Amino acid sequence: MSLNLLLRINSASFLLFGLVMLLKTDAVNLLLGTEKTMLMHSIGIILVVNGMLLLVASLREKIQPHEVFFFVLGSYGWTLLTVILISAGAVIIDPMGIRVTFVIAMYTAAMGALQFRHYKLLKGRL
Repeated sequence: MSLNLLLRINSASFLLFGLVMLLKTDAVNLLLGTEKTMLMHSIGIILVVNGMLLLVASLREKIQPHEVFFFVLGSYGWTLLTVILISAGAVIIDPMGIRVTFVIAMYTAAMGALQFRHYKLLKGRL
């Protein structure tokens, strides 16, 4: 899979998740078992901005390695934060919400791993 296609798929995912968190906040809160509307809005905004950055990067012919590394760190950070929040029982407390967010975290980690592979190719280490 080309890096541009990978970034576009990841962009669509981040935009979708971010818009759901912004537009369907009550449903997300119900799914997670929380009532942290401002937190969901803040995370939704971050996801939409990241999705737009991914889209802009994917439209370039030559993508810089540091850009790809930035997105890899974001994917791995998101995954790690999700696992920490599930483990701590801080925000994600509903059993169905735990399952859904864990699946999303695993998807995000897989996207990060694919991006990391492209990063290593760009740096000439693979």
